[in-house]
Amino acid sequence: MKKIIALLLTAAVAVSLFTVITYADALDGSPDNTGDYGDCWAYEDSVWTCTKRIDWPDFGYYQFGVTAEKIKLYAEITVADKKLEPEELGGDSGFMVGVTDINGNGIIEESKDEYYLIDVSCGNDGGFIAIEKNVAKWGDWAAIDHSYGFTAGDKVGLCLIYDPANAHFEVYITEIVDGRRMTDLEPVIDWTDTKNPLTGIGFGICSKITNGTFENVAYAFGEDAVPPTERGFEPGENVTGNMIMLADFSDPQFVGKMAGKGNDCELEYDEMKQCMKITVTGQDPFFQVPMNMSKYFDGEKYHNVVITYMTEEDCQGEIFFTSTVSRENIQRNHIFYYMDAAEEFTELEVDMLLDDYGNWLDQIRTVRIDPNHNGEEGQIYYFKSVIVKSDEDGATTEALTEAPTEPATESPTEEITQAQTEKATNAPETSPETEKTKENKPEKKNNEIITAIIIAVAGAAAIAVAVVLVLKKKK
Repeated sequence: MKKIIALLLTAAVAVSLFTVITYADALDGSPDNTGDYGDCWAYEDSVWTCTKRIDWPDFGYYQFGVTAEKIKLYAEITVADKKLEPEELGGDSGFMVGVTDINGNGIIEESKDEYYLIDVSCGNDGGFIAIEKNVAKWGDWAAIDHSYGFTAGDKVGLCLIYDPANAHFEVYITEIVDGRRMTDLEPVIDWTDTKNPLTGIGFGICSKITNGTFENVAYAFGEDAVPPTERGFEPGENVTGNMIMLADFSDPQFVGKMAGKGNDCELEYDEMKQCMKITVTGQDPFFQVPMNMSKYFDGEKYHNVVITYMTEEDCQGEIFFTSTVSRENIQRNHIFYYMDAAEEFTELEVDMLLDDYGNWLDQIRTVRIDPNHNGEEGQIYYFKSVIVKSDEDGATTEALTEAPTEPATESPTEEITQAQTEKATNAPETSPETEKTKENKPEKKNNEIITAIIIAVAGAAAIAVAVVLVLKKKK
């Protein structure tokens, strides 16, 4: 009876978006085909919560049913902070399909059971989406994508279309920002398991998060298992003249959303200087520039990154990024820059077309800034803005900084929306915990700075000095 009630609650959630599986279809004559694996799930007010952590490395898993049909699953998930999990392990959540509880003990065990995991998580390099094939052991990621700008605490819509007939997966992502839903209309991962596909037919939600939540859970089958069709935004809506404002750190609310999300650094709003203050707490300070789909841009056109900063440090920093042509390993999306000490706000301009591997191409999706690749505790940097601009004439940096920001508007609550992306295809052999290497860091040499141009510009509280640094491309 308990399982029947739980399934009926599941159906009530699903009816708002997709065709509902019936009790007879789900149960299929076996009392173990649907239910709580691990006794860790609670359902209340349309929210599924994994209330405790199953012993590592196993999953809290709630199976909604079994099916050999093509299936569509959707859920809105709050991304976890791995650092808050026991021993900093876990932080994963998403769907499982092709599930078989091999030993029938009612717990989905990484070392004994079979499943495909469709995962949303957040590591040192920001958010990622991945698929893992587990055959009674961890099998590494079969497909992975690092090209979304979400971080711990953000809410993300995860949509899976899985066809067991040919072991084909399509994964779509919805970013949810201030109630606004933005969805890629192309799958972020498009992968087929061509080597001994799993034969299990269980499907459901799973979590390695303490109190991990799933909202608006829904599923559909067969001809109703179709991709999202509405994206909820227009590409290029943030373009002003020849510039795009990626981050306006003079806005305290914008900076407030970044608090606690820096690596080896604290991020806070400085009332006196009206900008973001970065205080280094470890050797590897960096932060993600908050970007959603409406801020994706053409990298070949907009290739000059302009950072307005002030600091007492002379240092070498780095910029990492992802693009539609290079999404799996940000270590190959990288450039060094030199930052000179400045007593007043200064513009540092970096030509990203000179990046180390030539990957600043097509659509740029995330930008990460490391103010110092070898930081020391107590160093302080003040950042006022990050802008990208083209070589064309257009709005001035000052005018763009002063332009008002339009508030986000809510899209319809129905289904999922998004900008176009390339398909991420098979099996990159890389871990989501890609920590940047410290090797082969170049020394600061005069011949690496091709030009340095200082231009005085008016500022609200000080004179800004524009220093244009073009880095020599490494062989």
